[in-house]
Order: sequence, then structure tokens, then C-alpha cells
Amino acid sequence: MDLRQMRAFVALADHLHFGRAAASLGISQPALSQQLSKLESEMEVELIIRTSREVSLSPVGELFLDGCRRTLAEALRTTEIVRDAPLGVNARLIVGSLGAGANGPLPHMISSFRESVDGLIVELHHHPNNATLERDILDGSIDVGVVRSISNEQLIASRKLLDEPFIVYLPDAHPAADRASIKLQELADEDFILWPRYHGPWYYDRVIAGCQRAGFTPRITGYGTSLESQLALVSAGIGLTLQAASNQSIRREGVRCIPLADSDLSSPLWLAYRRWHRPKIVDRFLDASSPGRGTRSG
Repeated sequence: MDLRQMRAFVALADHLHFGRAAASLGISQPALSQQLSKLESEMEVELIIRTSREVSLSPVGELFLDGCRRTLAEALRTTEIVRDAPLGVNARLIVGSLGAGANGPLPHMISSFRESVDGLIVELHHHPNNATLERDILDGSIDVGVVRSISNEQLIASRKLLDEPFIVYLPDAHPAADRASIKLQELADEDFILWPRYHGPWYYDRVIAGCQRAGFTPRITGYGTSLESQLALVSAGIGLTLQAASNQSIRREGVRCIPLADSDLSSPLWLAYRRWHRPKIVDRFLDASSPGRGTRSG
């Protein structure tokens, strides 16, 4: 078994289609099939279930996939360390974050840490939702992540960074655009733009529940899969959008941002990392970063 076979297996697991997996690797479909068949033969197990209609992983294949992702991530990290050494790079920290983390507390945390580590390279990866962040933390693709929630607390530890209030983005022409703040209950008759629920069920449900506590169910007239797309819809007059306060640094022409006056809505941000088998750079980052206002686990 070699890394090339592992990459082939992970590609197939990601696409569940031989043609698309082969294309993603830049090889022919017969070559991909040959690598996977050789891998199963060497391991003497069935990793892939092939039928005339679909491709899926066997139960053993599902277990093997996690190990493959971790191995490939470690191999990539080792390659980068060797490549960077002649350039005077002593450490590399790979961070994943939701937009609110990148727009909020993360830059200060990274800046403070960089001052304490000579020859540090930082990679920052934007993630659209918690699910992809958790997956990349577990497989070692990233070292730490800024998330809204954690589902796998057995393997992922987290430290609370903050509980943040919400803000309202609304069109310039809105009657409340010049106000210093607005109450959530005052938005009962407004049109709302939200993230699609599949994009982040936890966050979507939190907004809906907050509105319902304020006495109404929001009338949804638009969805956006990013903050930028939602602000474009606000600018177009489709509705308003509620966002965590970390995002107030993001502005758009034709859109105003004002604070939500009450505490009906708030949302935590957590710094998440593997509970075990994490790079030493992660513990150095945890020691150097602010502990925030609470710790869920270490």
C-alpha cells in the first residue's frame, strides 16, 4: 500500500464515481480501477461496493477512509516541513474558520501568536459550515478551526471564544436605516434573507427560534450561501438579513448595518481542535491565545 493508492481511494470516496474520481486525479479510469483493485488485493478486504447503478464504501472502507485522510494530511505536512526548512520556516499552523471567525476574533489571535513564534507560516482556510470544519479537523487537514458548534465531542475538544450578539443588514432606503439600534420584535413584518438550512442547520434554527421567541416566524423571501450573496440580495431590496456581530466589519454599498437591541439572539464561537494526536503547534497556539469566557473541554 502506498500514498498513490490512498489518494485514489479517497478520491473515489469523495466522488463515489469512477469517472469523476479519475478526472480529479488526472488519470484514466482504468488506471484508477487498477490502483484500487491492487489496494483491495493487498489488504485482502473489500473496500468498495460496486453495482451496476452505484458505487459505495463497505463498512471496512468507511473505517479505512478516516485513516487514509489522516495519513495523507500528515504526509503533506511532512513534505511542507522539509520544503520550508531551507527558507527558515520553523512552524506551520493551518487554521479553518467560518466567515464570522475570520471577520471577528481570529486575526488578533493569529497576530498575537505570530509574535511569539519565529519563522511561522499561517494558512487560513475559509469553510462554509461546521460540518466541513469538523471533517477537516478530524482528518488533519487543518490544525484548529473556529466553529459555531461541535457534534463529535468525543474526538474534538473546544474552547469558547465569545458569545456574540446579532446585527441587522438592511437596505439604505429602509425607514430604520438611520437608527442606532432595532429590536427583533420590530422586524415581524419584514422580509428575511437567510442561509439555506442545509448550509448550516444549527445556525438557521437558532435564527428561526430567536424570531419565534420575539413573537413571529420570519417571512423568508431569499437565501444566500455566503454573506456576500446575502448582502447582494439586501442591496437589491429583497429583504433584510440577521448576522452575528463579528461580520459587522463587512460593508456593501446600498446596505446599512445596525445592532440588534435586545438579547433574543446570540451565538457562540468556539476554537476547535483534535482532542488527541494533534501537532505540537496547536498546543502552543492554545497556550498563547486568549482563553475566552469559558472552556467546554481541553
